[in-house]
Amino acid sequence: MKKGIHPEVFKDATTTCTNCNAVYLIPSTVKEFHVETCRNCHPVYTGKKQTDVKGSRIERFRKRMAAGKK
Repeated sequence: MKKGIHPEVFKDATTTCTNCNAVYLIPSTVKEFHVETCRNCHPVYTGKKQTDVKGSRIERFRKRMAAGKK
C-alpha cells in the first residue's frame, strides 16, 4: 500500500441526528457530521406511517386514477 494516499479515520467520530438529536459514535473520515433522519426516527425502522399531505402529488394521482375507472 502506498503511504500518504489514504484518508485519516477517526474512531470517535460523532454523528448527530437533526430530527431526534440522537448521537452515535461511528468510525468515519469526517470528525463530526449531521444527518436528517436516523434509525430512531426513520419511518421504515419505527413502523410509523407518514401521513399524506392534503393536495399532495400522491393524492392528485389517486384522484385521477379513481376518475379514470368510472
